[in-house]
Amino acid sequence: MPASAFFTGSYDYRLVALSVVISVIAAYVALDIAGRLTTARGKPQLMWLSFGAIAMGTGIWAMHYVGMEAFHLPVLVLYDWPTIVVSLLAAIFASAVALLFVSRPTMGSSRTIVGSLFMGGGIAAMHYIGMKAMRLPAMCIYSPGLVALSVLLAIGTSFVALRLIFSFRENSAAWGWRKFGASIVMGLAIPIVHYVGMAAVSFAPTSFIHGSLSHAVSVSSLGLACIMVATLVILGLVLLTSVIDRRFSQQRAESQLQLQTIFDKMTEGIIIMGRDGRIIASNKIASQIFSIPDKATFFKSVANQHEAFTLEGVPVPPDQGPAARALCGDFVLSHEFVFRNKATGRVDIREITTALIGGKRRELDKIILTSRDTTERRRVDEARIRLAAIVESSDDAIIGKDTQGIVTSWNRGAEKIFGYSAEEMVGLSITRLLPPDREREEDEILSRIRRDESVDHFGTTRKTKDGRIIHVSLTISPIKDASGKVVGASKIARDVTETRNLERQLHQSQKMEAIGQLTGGIAHDFNNLLGVILGNLDLLELLVPDNEVALRRVHAAQKASMRSADLTRRLLAFSRKDTLRPTSTLLGDAIQNVIEFAARALGPNIKITSDLDPLLPPVFVDVAGLESALLNLAVNARDAMPKGGSLSINAQLTKLEAADPPVQAGELKQGSYARVSLSDTGHGMSREVLEHVFEPFFTTKPADQGTGLGLAMVYGFVKQSGGTVRIDSELGSGTTVSLYLPLADPESHAQSATSPVAGSGLSAKRGGSVLSVLVVDDDELLREIAVAYVTLMGYTPFEAKDGASALEVLARHAEIDLIVTDILMPGGMNGAELAQRVLKSNPAIKVIYCSGFHPGALERRSMPLVDGPLLRKPYQRAEFSAMICQVMGGESTNS
Repeated sequence: MPASAFFTGSYDYRLVALSVVISVIAAYVALDIAGRLTTARGKPQLMWLSFGAIAMGTGIWAMHYVGMEAFHLPVLVLYDWPTIVVSLLAAIFASAVALLFVSRPTMGSSRTIVGSLFMGGGIAAMHYIGMKAMRLPAMCIYSPGLVALSVLLAIGTSFVALRLIFSFRENSAAWGWRKFGASIVMGLAIPIVHYVGMAAVSFAPTSFIHGSLSHAVSVSSLGLACIMVATLVILGLVLLTSVIDRRFSQQRAESQLQLQTIFDKMTEGIIIMGRDGRIIASNKIASQIFSIPDKATFFKSVANQHEAFTLEGVPVPPDQGPAARALCGDFVLSHEFVFRNKATGRVDIREITTALIGGKRRELDKIILTSRDTTERRRVDEARIRLAAIVESSDDAIIGKDTQGIVTSWNRGAEKIFGYSAEEMVGLSITRLLPPDREREEDEILSRIRRDESVDHFGTTRKTKDGRIIHVSLTISPIKDASGKVVGASKIARDVTETRNLERQLHQSQKMEAIGQLTGGIAHDFNNLLGVILGNLDLLELLVPDNEVALRRVHAAQKASMRSADLTRRLLAFSRKDTLRPTSTLLGDAIQNVIEFAARALGPNIKITSDLDPLLPPVFVDVAGLESALLNLAVNARDAMPKGGSLSINAQLTKLEAADPPVQAGELKQGSYARVSLSDTGHGMSREVLEHVFEPFFTTKPADQGTGLGLAMVYGFVKQSGGTVRIDSELGSGTTVSLYLPLADPESHAQSATSPVAGSGLSAKRGGSVLSVLVVDDDELLREIAVAYVTLMGYTPFEAKDGASALEVLARHAEIDLIVTDILMPGGMNGAELAQRVLKSNPAIKVIYCSGFHPGALERRSMPLVDGPLLRKPYQRAEFSAMICQVMGGESTNS
């Protein structure tokens, strides 16, 4: 048919451009919808598939009909609207197929080709169905070549569109130049298919309208505008919905990422299981703890890699484990189990909690299992419990307080030391324990604590609940919080009252020992002086037998010298260097003797009572010394009660343990002792007086009423007897003096320590020759007196100043029959050593020893045993002469 036989049409390029714009917008919406399809799952994905198909199909369809309206023919063109609807559905179907292919995880070439065939065929079908909907007085004649080209273009365009949509589906951005460029490419490609298809048809005029006109409608400008507006609204709504959903999706993704990060960063292991026991999710900690593989697995297989035990060590069967019980509906809350990894042998204590996560249907229920590692916490808790037990059981006071001195913790040791319970002290100021004279001390301590300084072994005093003042040693350290800020202090207070008392007693004992040694030395030297005085007085008495006045002076001097000698004996008794004769003594008898005598001596104003244990075993003491000591104490008690009072004498058996003060002070050993206590109701003594009470010449009495030797003699006697003395006294509360005396032991005390010393066993020389006596003494004056005594006796005297010169004299004078030697002498040889050397070479010679000390005291001074008679200094001529007569008469003696 010639070309002149066809209608000649023209295009409205404004509508052509509008069709291209609609195509580009539809392409952009398609690219955006692809991204939503990728992120959505389930129903949301189906919803986006539907929205995308409708929007993309409507856009393609609208581009098609706007393009058809852009083509003007010289005749009226009507459209069959059912056919138009079919073309619209074809466009929507083609779009749905395209989006469905794009939503797949992968997009290979074969899948792209199949998808492009469906999509391109759908677009071509939409175009030619739309052409079929035209009603006009003309017949449509198609060019097969152009039709085939349009179909191929539709398929090719669909291939490109699918690849572009698939490549942009992961692009979550709402806008981007690449996406815009891709939408332009797609938007231009689809109209090309349309306009090639339009070029494939020619309209041959006819006298009638082809097709049914029952549903034919005319598309006016208003209708065209409505189609464009409706299309743009649909595309806009879908695009707006996509943008909003994208934002919400991003927020959901961020929240999900945060939740997943939290889930993975949690220190507790979390496992989510289905009702079938399959592990749905687990965080990193749970995966590490239970060795959960990346692929899905059942918890039973994971549980079989571990052994579970109770905290008591009882094995937990697999079907009784927390997960198995949870699957049966039995859930546990914060239940601790011990798990051992069979592969590694690692053992952990874990706190397990199981719970149900409900779904809409029971089969959608899930189970959550949380696992918390409590190994370290339990170790810390056990260490804290042990530490708390140590603190609570400590005998020391361990106190916590804040920087203001408010008590925050208070252990049993603090309650024991200070008397306050924790309820009485926690929340109150520590200043409650401070004596009035120590009130500022706590401020200084708290100031040092705030400066992060410690207080080490600070000695001070504190006040107890009952008002007692005790000595304590404080060690205080700052308590800091995690940032290093000082928030309080830990105080350790040790009661050192008894220790201080023991130290004071030990110091007193050491001081008394030193005073005793000094006193003994002075008494020894005084003895020598008295010996010279008494000797010269004896000799002077011989020179003035007829001078009565001179004799009276001599006798007065002798009397004074004897009193001085008695004073010396008291000093020696204090220094425990006097001679005692201990025997097994019944305390009851000795005390009764003292009571009978004291009743007369103390007067009617003093009431004497006694409480004597009749079963008390005998003691090993010098009975005369004991009675003298008790009488001294009774007299002191009388002087302390000038207006009268009562004196109580108590005797009982007591057993001293390691914790008792006399044992701790080193005065006595553990064991049983007899304790004799004298308690009066006198005015008592202060602490200062008690510290000096045993010192010789110390007295609180007026100068003419006491010598200050009474208690010193008691102290010396008891210590020399192997016991000790304790005094308890307070001003206004009287005094109690307790004597601890050793018990008699027949096996260990078969012989008295001061039993007579055997004589030399040498008989005196008989015959008419004059005896020769060697006097050895380092004191020249005493030696002179002794030589005079020997001369007056008619014996031949020799003298020497020390052991070495005595040996020289003996070597020159073999006729010497007797040696009278001092024991303590200078020159490296004492009297006992001299006697040993002489007796070794001349056993017939006799020896008399002279000393101010008794044999026991000499033995304590590391002297050799004095095996011979002992003449005590100071001696008078009668004693000296009697001792020589006894020795030379063949009798042994000892004083």
